[in-house]
Amino acid sequence: ILAIAFEASQNDPALAFVLFLIGTLPLAGVYIRYRCSEFAVTDKRVLIKTGLIKRHTLETLLNKVENISVEQGLWGRVLDYGTIQVTGTGSTKETFAMISKPLEFRKQVQGATLKYEASKSTVIVNPATPSPEREERECPFCAERILAKAKICRFCGRDITNVPAK
Repeated sequence: ILAIAFEASQNDPALAFVLFLIGTLPLAGVYIRYRCSEFAVTDKRVLIKTGLIKRHTLETLLNKVENISVEQGLWGRVLDYGTIQVTGTGSTKETFAMISKPLEFRKQVQGATLKYEASKSTVIVNPATPSPEREERECPFCAERILAKAKICRFCGRDITNVPAK
């Protein structure tokens, strides 16, 4: 269409302009979709927002993302775009087409998920490890074990500041 518009520009500039607009309209749609799409991976969530008038939003916690699949055709591999499908727990699937650098997005989500899970892991302390020694004494009123420097018994609530430690 653009070649016809160039040829028509010699004879009829108005026709050339109309043909030029028709030829560039699909490019404008792609550009608007690109400018109105947001993708983010935080330390806790995956956020995807697409659309100008009709907004499609996905906000999923990292621990709820089960899989991110990427589809790329020949031109997608050459120009580095593709379709991603985010699968969450409960088999919810969200598909986003014409995404720039889909493999990089998947890599970022996987890295953030690993960091998130590593931060949630707990360290198990060996129960055989003795705790540091504490100076304790018996409460003169209730005979429970309390810290030697205690001023009030945590069991009976009585003041033991004037009672000498044994």
